[in-house]
Amino acid sequence: MPKDVRFDHVAVAVHSVEGALPLFRDLLGGVFREEGNEPRYRWYQLQFPGGVVELLEPRGLDDFLHRFLAQHGEGLHHLTFTVKNLREWADRLRAAGHRVVGENYSDPNWQEVFLHPRGAHGVLIQLAETLEPLE
Repeated sequence: MPKDVRFDHVAVAVHSVEGALPLFRDLLGGVFREEGNEPRYRWYQLQFPGGVVELLEPRGLDDFLHRFLAQHGEGLHHLTFTVKNLREWADRLRAAGHRVVGENYSDPNWQEVFLHPRGAHGVLIQLAETLEPLE
């Protein structure tokens, strides 16, 4: 297994974070980790002994989460792995014939690329590089 890849979190698209908390927090025992508001969505992370679940709630007008929820309903949105040398990973994925989308290197704290689900067994995969060191 490559040492420069670490599982980070699973993201679940929901209509409402508050509507999902009775299951993920109250019944399953997830502990609040952090949250944030982006122009297009709200995210809310819960820590579990085996990992992190991130709830994604759409904001504003029609956008990617609105479309995702309309087409697929609530459920798994993406898996996130953190890596070292994100640009090299993007090149490696392309060289292996995968479709890399959504490349964003503008924020040194969180750079990301996505692997299109059609080439990833139906799962949107996010690779991110952060200033936080991999363990």
